[in-house]
Amino acid sequence: MSTTIAAAPHAQAGARRLTPARARLILAAAMATAAAAGFALTAPATGADPALTRLLRAMAVIKILFAAGAGATLYWRLASPVAPWRLAAYATAAAAMAAGPGLIWNMSHIAAGAALLHGGLLGTILLLWRDPGMALRLEQAIAIRRSKKALF
Repeated sequence: MSTTIAAAPHAQAGARRLTPARARLILAAAMATAAAAGFALTAPATGADPALTRLLRAMAVIKILFAAGAGATLYWRLASPVAPWRLAAYATAAAAMAAGPGLIWNMSHIAAGAALLHGGLLGTILLLWRDPGMALRLEQAIAIRRSKKALF
């Protein structure tokens, strides 16, 4: 059984020049650049309460896991062709999610970091929900899984 995923008809026209490997590379680069910027380009705050710093850094680690999970979902989605405008929206939302934990970790812009992470997460969820290619990938993944279960 073939495991290839066909693209949605309206997405194929704009996505012919953008291969899944290139789309995944763009997503990974956007997330890595934003995460590095969030951690490195903000000066750590001084004079913060040590207990509060430990709490917020633990929360930043949890938020990194949120961003990684959403990024992995986007990476999975990008295995099939995607329109360039949709890739740009995915990369922007993923970059916002990746930058947020660094701002929180450094205790410099906690509110901005939380807004970036939660805004990017909400944007990612909405984009995936409205993406016809995502529904197609899920349907085909379910069909493949059911066919494998039927063999055993």
